[in-house]
Amino acid sequence: MRMAAFNARVRRTAEPDVRLAVIATRALGGAVVRNRAKRRVREAFRRALASGDACPSIDLLITVRPEALTSDFGPMQADALAVLREAGR
Repeated sequence: MRMAAFNARVRRTAEPDVRLAVIATRALGGAVVRNRAKRRVREAFRRALASGDACPSIDLLITVRPEALTSDFGPMQADALAVLREAGR
């Protein structure tokens, strides 16, 4: 799924937990910039997972886009929640 601040790939698994991997390419910037973007996206998913709407057995691969650095946090969290809801279907 392509969202404003990230791209998401979802795979159902037999594991009982949600596993999340966040990656940022060097095209995004230096290490400090990449880590900041990954922290913002990871926090959006942490809050979305805390809402309890997630399917319990999925793997998520999140690729950070440059918009993750400048976008508002609210819409990013809403996109994370939309990914989790879609994965639960």
